[in-house]
Amino acid sequence: MKNKIVSLIFILFISHFPHWSRRSNILLVFLCVGGFLISNSSIANAIEVEGHITEDTIWSSDNNPYHVIDDVFVDDDVTLTILPGTEVKFNSTIVTCFDDFSNFIYYNGSNIAKMLWVDGKVIAEGTEEEPITFTRIQDSLYYHWGVIYLTENADRCVFKYCDFSYSARMMILVGILPVGAISIYNEENIIENCNFIDNFCGVFMQFYPQQVIIKHCDFFNIQNLNYNVAGYADGGIRISAGASGESGVILVAGNRFNEEDTSPTYLSINNALTHAVYNEFNEGGIIAAATVSKPSYFYRNDFLDCGDGFEGGGLGDSLYIKSNQFIGGYDGININHAYVEISENYFEGCDLSGPSENELIGIVRNNIISNANIAISGRYEEIYNNIFYDCDMVSSVIGSSNLYSNNLMISNTDLCNLLADTPIIENNVFINNSIDNIDILNNPIFRNCIIDFPLDPPLIDGGGNIWVDSLQAQTLFEDIQNGDFHLIEGSLAIDAGFDTLGYYYPFDMDYNHRVWDGDGNGSYIIDIGPYEFGSPAFGGIEGYTYNPSSGDPVDYVLLKINDQPGEFTFTDSIGNFEYKLPAGIYDVYAERVFYEDVIEYQVEVIDGQFTNLFIPMTETVNIEENTIILFSNDFNLTNYPNPFNPSTTLTFSIQYDMNVELSIFNIKGQKVNSLINEEMQKGKHTTIWYGVDENNKPVSSGIYIYKIKVGKQESVKRMLLLK
Repeated sequence: MKNKIVSLIFILFISHFPHWSRRSNILLVFLCVGGFLISNSSIANAIEVEGHITEDTIWSSDNNPYHVIDDVFVDDDVTLTILPGTEVKFNSTIVTCFDDFSNFIYYNGSNIAKMLWVDGKVIAEGTEEEPITFTRIQDSLYYHWGVIYLTENADRCVFKYCDFSYSARMMILVGILPVGAISIYNEENIIENCNFIDNFCGVFMQFYPQQVIIKHCDFFNIQNLNYNVAGYADGGIRISAGASGESGVILVAGNRFNEEDTSPTYLSINNALTHAVYNEFNEGGIIAAATVSKPSYFYRNDFLDCGDGFEGGGLGDSLYIKSNQFIGGYDGININHAYVEISENYFEGCDLSGPSENELIGIVRNNIISNANIAISGRYEEIYNNIFYDCDMVSSVIGSSNLYSNNLMISNTDLCNLLADTPIIENNVFINNSIDNIDILNNPIFRNCIIDFPLDPPLIDGGGNIWVDSLQAQTLFEDIQNGDFHLIEGSLAIDAGFDTLGYYYPFDMDYNHRVWDGDGNGSYIIDIGPYEFGSPAFGGIEGYTYNPSSGDPVDYVLLKINDQPGEFTFTDSIGNFEYKLPAGIYDVYAERVFYEDVIEYQVEVIDGQFTNLFIPMTETVNIEENTIILFSNDFNLTNYPNPFNPSTTLTFSIQYDMNVELSIFNIKGQKVNSLINEEMQKGKHTTIWYGVDENNKPVSSGIYIYKIKVGKQESVKRMLLLK
């Protein structure tokens, strides 16, 4: 109506000006004034909301935007459902300095910045095409709204495909200071595929949430609109669980933490059990400083140009940092006091730092570190199968009482400036390193090492060492100049190591057999360095985790071999996994938020072969029970049985006579078989898939996707073939 009135005024107005030149000027004026009226029509037409929601309520994009002009409360046993495309805008106010948060204090409703207070439940599920928006009303620099406050009484809330921007914090009571766009004080929540842009903190958790998933979200600082306060994650995630209590598991998976010319975003963890897997940090990182009773896992994360990629760890912590990538920055890993196992990581241009106190804090194995300032420092129980090259210094402290073996140190400016508490150094390679500044305590014994410097006192020659010059060094490896340190045929390192029979770890850096007859003389002797020449690869266990009710894959499942915390992997985003193991019998433990723990007993691994293992994961709660049905007709597409072997019956219904296409795809999206492509009459139909491809050849076990297309509409389901 407002736009029609503006148009009518324009027609009447311009009809009074017969000369075009004057009409042109009037048109410019009209466009300015009219444009302002039109641009502000959404404010005039907004649905204003405030106070208590006392019954189940739905907010829809049909009523956009919703203006929160005073605090909104979702009462106990009440569900607020927010549909795709809905815009929720909060009254906001300016933040001018660190300490000026007087307008963000909840006291008898006097707070100017408004919030959503949830004692019941919020289900906010947008779509990729139509996300739900939570932002400010006043679109002005430094203006912020409050938070979405999920109280300890709140039920499980769900936020999917939502955009959050310009939130700040609220002071509720002394000790209750929610600072995240989503501030979690309850036990269970699901946050997926959301964007957090220029918030004081994206997601904040306190008081031991039991099960929370934060998955496939983006955390951005684009404009420097927040006054950063130390410890609040700078727009990312802060988990602050308090000083006591028993923590559940918080799964942080597949997220991106980014910055654009402002302060970086972080994942900050304090006293909480966390699985952080497959995340990407751009100039941010993970800060962990706390004590928990169970191990935390950090797996397959990428840290790019981070000042400190992973920092922290307290007395009593157990941290397992595996298969991550650290590129650029300063400290890739900086551990304080925790027990830590650091394995299979790649470091380029950043350091691995540990404490220099007397305690021995863990294991460093199978890592590659290049171009670092100080490649490794600290005191560890075991350091083996690592590569250090082109670094300014290999170590400021080497402190290892149990095992320092099969490492490779090449072309480093300084070998070390303190070599202490390491009586035996064996099976290592030391080539083209400077030892001018070496500072040695005690009398370390070198045995069965490849060395290009003399072992003068206080260094002790323990026997079996091989001295080489620069020319001989070129004949040891595949490509020493370009960092390929696999041994070549005839290398002096082959079958030249020490303690073959008693060597505890059966694998080299490639997970090939550690002890092998590389020179073919009938004697199985360990090689010097991190790689074993000519040895065959291990077999292991491979497969995927799935929901037996739906056949859908279950992503990011923690798998532990024989329930050993250091022997672990995670399934990827589509439930696949692979774990290399020597021949033997193993028990496999599977854990995942919102699923029952599973143990697969007596899984046999045959040398050089992979045993297929398909692990069913049963939901502890129906995490899809609040899913909004956007389309009423999915053609009732089902298959039975599921899982199946060797055949399954597919059933569907159509309401009109139409052409139907029904096809089978593998998990990679490649078409396997076309079952139907023809005009069909309305009604219910069935067809059988016999687990074969278009050439009538049986397909392998695995997850398969079946898709029906009727006219322009499609429906997709999954099924599982188990042989």
